[in-house]
Amino acid sequence: MATLSVHAQSKTIDYSAIRISDWITQRSAILDYSFGDYGGSQAFTLIRKVADSKSASLAYPNNLDFTDGSIELDIASPNGKNGFVGLAFHIRDSNHYETLYFRLGSSGTGEAVQYMPKKKPEFNWWDYEALSWQASATLPETGWFHVKVVVKGREMKVYLNDQPAPIMSRTDLDPALPHGSVGFWLGNCPSGAYKNLKIKRAV
Repeated sequence: MATLSVHAQSKTIDYSAIRISDWITQRSAILDYSFGDYGGSQAFTLIRKVADSKSASLAYPNNLDFTDGSIELDIASPNGKNGFVGLAFHIRDSNHYETLYFRLGSSGTGEAVQYMPKKKPEFNWWDYEALSWQASATLPETGWFHVKVVVKGREMKVYLNDQPAPIMSRTDLDPALPHGSVGFWLGNCPSGAYKNLKIKRAV
């Protein structure tokens, strides 16, 4: 893994290999993580030990500052339809970030994909229940799916499995969260699997 000074200057960063000492995550009575095989490849897994619909969990590199560019990674839900898995970007800390997450149990419906900003300790998803914050997608129940997010200013386009057309387009990213780190997001479910995080920052 590159050093802080290199990350501060690099346009493209590959986190396919994670050095956990460079990341912010935790092992506690509530949260754990592991490295191991999932679906035939090495993955980083976030593990929640306690269910709580008013909280979410993150793991992210502590030396990354992302404003505009693209984010790509592969995500899977070991819990199948009970999974709430995704990514976070413009992370200031565990209570301030933007998230894009996927509801595996809502695959094929207009509620499968969710964007929301988080700006306080409580994960207030109920403030973003309107369908205008959501989008449709067909997701594998437990298998890997590839996500690409392109961010430019307050605009965001989300692509799934290398499809040419975005599954979600927004022009209203939160202006209070203009930059920050990028990482893995886990909602109110036991675990989420992640791999191949790659970030390309705009010049």
